[in-house]
Amino acid sequence: MSDPAGESMTAHAPASRAAIAWFFALSGLSFSNWAVRIPDIRNLLELSQSQLGALLLCPVIGSLGLTLLSNYLNTRFGSRRMTRVAACAIVVSLVLIGAAVSMLTLGLALVVFGAGMGLLNIAMNDQAATLERRYRRSIMSSFHGLFSLGGMAGSLVGGGLATLGLTPRWHLLLVAGLLMVGILISHRHLLAPPPRAERPVGALFVRPKGRVWLLGIIAAAVVFIEGSMADWSALFLTELGASRGHAALGLAVFTGTMAVGRLLGDRWLDRVGAIRALEIGSALALVGLGLAIVAASPMAALAGFALAGIGMSTLFPCLLSLAGRNRSMSPSGAIASVAMLGYLSMLGGPPMLGFLAEAITLHYAFVALVVAAALAIALARPAARS
Repeated sequence: MSDPAGESMTAHAPASRAAIAWFFALSGLSFSNWAVRIPDIRNLLELSQSQLGALLLCPVIGSLGLTLLSNYLNTRFGSRRMTRVAACAIVVSLVLIGAAVSMLTLGLALVVFGAGMGLLNIAMNDQAATLERRYRRSIMSSFHGLFSLGGMAGSLVGGGLATLGLTPRWHLLLVAGLLMVGILISHRHLLAPPPRAERPVGALFVRPKGRVWLLGIIAAAVVFIEGSMADWSALFLTELGASRGHAALGLAVFTGTMAVGRLLGDRWLDRVGAIRALEIGSALALVGLGLAIVAASPMAALAGFALAGIGMSTLFPCLLSLAGRNRSMSPSGAIASVAMLGYLSMLGGPPMLGFLAEAITLHYAFVALVVAAALAIALARPAARS
């Protein structure tokens, strides 16, 4: 299959890189601005804990559904068009979330939001993987770093607007307007797909093939660790005696070191190669999580979380880069497969850790995260050989 833009760098590559970077940042900004207003929206709609829990499943359902369909949509219509459509769906859904007046309308808005996020995740990563092949060096990690920075920036901005007393309706409407301006400026610089005649239509539902299975299993292990840290790190520190304020630092330290590692990770990936990057990153995560488990104090556990965040930072971007260069499947199909297995792990992993904690305490349940890191180390070499 030929590439209309060629496999070498073009004069438009910097503009394309900036445009793709914007959509990664948009994803982080969108999610965090919604997330910080969850308590206010719950109070405005007078939702119970169980009702809120049910609503939080809505974006997961939408995201998983579009992830399953993303290979077909990207090969049928091209990832440039799907990136545009997904980003616009996210912007519209933010407005609908802010305007929701009942559990039903909020649930429908969240399904659209999740669907847009799921499709954007695959489409923009397909764009990033294509551009990375043209650059002939690693650039994927920095894109994911911008997603992390977008999430951090959105949390700060959203929290600030909430503190100023701006209602969720006007807050999310303002954010949606600013994001749409960015879409209108950047969308024209996204990478064009191959000609329609040279673009085979993928299967409606994609499943991994060959070594992509191994990449997907590693992705599931990585996302299991990330999701569990998001859900359980604060409680883990609380059980070590940390105050509520200090316990909240667990996730901040973990995600902050991940963001820094991703922004600086491309040179690291080029220097050591995919296999060593996966092995060393997983080993750092294993050591950091192990330190947190054996730690006798919250401060020592935070040091372990920081080390784990650095180790985890380049793992998922590296896996997507390898999926985009695999020989068993189309790049779009492979990326969708790896992301799908990651989503399934995100759905089931953290709740399973909770059940395990009920049986053996959360402290010892964190050993499962160490096992996941060890699995990533064991599979790194056979998975990356392709």
